[in-house]
Amino acid sequence: MARAPITAAMVGKNVGLRITKENLPIYYGRYGNNVESVFVEASRLKKKFGKDFEDLPTGAIGLYTYNQRLAQGLKQLMCGARKFAVQHITRNDIAALTTEAARASGIRYVMDVDREEVERILS
Repeated sequence: MARAPITAAMVGKNVGLRITKENLPIYYGRYGNNVESVFVEASRLKKKFGKDFEDLPTGAIGLYTYNQRLAQGLKQLMCGARKFAVQHITRNDIAALTTEAARASGIRYVMDVDREEVERILS
């Protein structure tokens, strides 16, 4: 989880610099030419911080936006598992995506999660 948040912060910083220099790429320019119109979560942050919003680095806004998208995705996955709050998630509801993560965490490897049921069905 290190690269994705760092990338979000770096892109946010670079977009903020391009907004300042009035040199936005066409892709971003379609949404507007200021921080509030380019960053999806900027309006929420502006409400929360008021006049201090102007002091927020755009890299931080990018990171916040990334985290909000990640949180929304996790909520959708949890709803799919019929678990509507984090406290209801158990180790049986999640899977490790690599064997190394499975060994380190004690959480079952994704390919082993339903192995017994699959073998029962196939036999």
